[in-house]
Amino acid sequence: MQSGSARHHVLRLPLRERLAAPARLLLVIWLLFALLVASLILPSRYSAQGTLAFDIATQPAPATVRGIIQVLRSRELAAAVLDRLAPADVARLAARDRGLFPPAWLVPDGAPQRERAAAQLADDLTVTPQHGGRTLDLVVSADRADIAARAVAAYLSAFTALQAGARESAPSGSEALPALRAGPPPVSSAIRDLPPWQLTTALVALAGALALLTVHLQGRPAGRGDAARDPLPQQVPSHRSVAWLDACDGAGLAPDEAIGRIAAHARALPPMGSGEARLIVVTAETPSDISALCAIRLARHLAEDSRVALVALDGASGELASLISDPWAPGMAEMLFGVAGFGETIHRDPLSRAHVIPPGRHARGGPSVVAAERLILILNALRQTYDFVVVAAPVLHGTAGAARLAPLDPLVACVEEADEAPVNVEAYDALAAQGISHVLMLRMHAPADRDDSPLPTSVVA
Repeated sequence: MQSGSARHHVLRLPLRERLAAPARLLLVIWLLFALLVASLILPSRYSAQGTLAFDIATQPAPATVRGIIQVLRSRELAAAVLDRLAPADVARLAARDRGLFPPAWLVPDGAPQRERAAAQLADDLTVTPQHGGRTLDLVVSADRADIAARAVAAYLSAFTALQAGARESAPSGSEALPALRAGPPPVSSAIRDLPPWQLTTALVALAGALALLTVHLQGRPAGRGDAARDPLPQQVPSHRSVAWLDACDGAGLAPDEAIGRIAAHARALPPMGSGEARLIVVTAETPSDISALCAIRLARHLAEDSRVALVALDGASGELASLISDPWAPGMAEMLFGVAGFGETIHRDPLSRAHVIPPGRHARGGPSVVAAERLILILNALRQTYDFVVVAAPVLHGTAGAARLAPLDPLVACVEEADEAPVNVEAYDALAAQGISHVLMLRMHAPADRDDSPLPTSVVA
């Protein structure tokens, strides 16, 4: 007799080893991107708008409109605007952060305050022709809404004065430019300005490219050098376990020894939470009565010192059908379809302290009972009352609905009769694929003296 066990382990490298140089570089790039975004949207900016309209009935010439815009954006007119602002406003314009783009940062730090303020004011002004050039919109952006409104008003006043002086000093007989008049008083916005849509689009595209690069680098497998630098990787055991009992020489275990080994495994498993019983499912690789005999003997063995319920789920088993002398007594078949309750179906075993639920008078076998909708509800109710719930089940691997047992964390004992055939691992593979975490694979001799004593038909209250 030989026995063995196998457990799955996962190798986990330390974080420092898994963080490769490209990942560190990517982290630096993300930090630089965040600083770039912050520098472009901070500090907050507020805009105020004013208008200048040509006092003519026809559309002005494009050259005239371009010339007026050049005058409005000139440094000389900005200096004239500063004469109309309070000294505190001029000082605030001169002290404002310059940002990343010209012309603000082209002015040296040692320049006079007035020169710095004029450069900043000219940079903050936007002139946009409207209605074919008949109207010019002047927008000034500043870090305070009141300063922006006063700057626009000063622009309108300075340009009107410049225009009046030019008309008075013009030689007689010369052709004068069309006059412009100021529109309504400037209006400032109480809501901070949004970044230009071109800048927003560029930032979104850059963020998307960085995100794709991040996903690509994180999805790459770790290099061989990373694993080689860690001589002692950590081992994190999974919750899945499998034990093969006498699966090598084919001699098989004696019934008493097999039952004792299964009971020892069941008691060695971690306790269930909330006082729930451990669920033990006894099945077989192929339809056979040996699994039913194993389940009956296991339930009687555990009942020596524990509260045990035996659930005869495999209605096709003759061993389970002979447990009750009355073939018309209700059992699992009636409970699964809701026509009988626990008080009508639970019987006491005369050979032990175990309680038994027989197959029932309309017993069914095979996949239909495993896939029954009420099965999980019934098993959960039994787990609240007993210490162990032993289920004599039909063949589970490849059965639809067997995966529904996995959340109950059962111990599944897959029993096959001892013979000289080689070990077949397909049954275990199928159970593992259905999410079963604890599996016992064992070979057992059929018991020579079967406990055929039927159970009485009295119902356990």
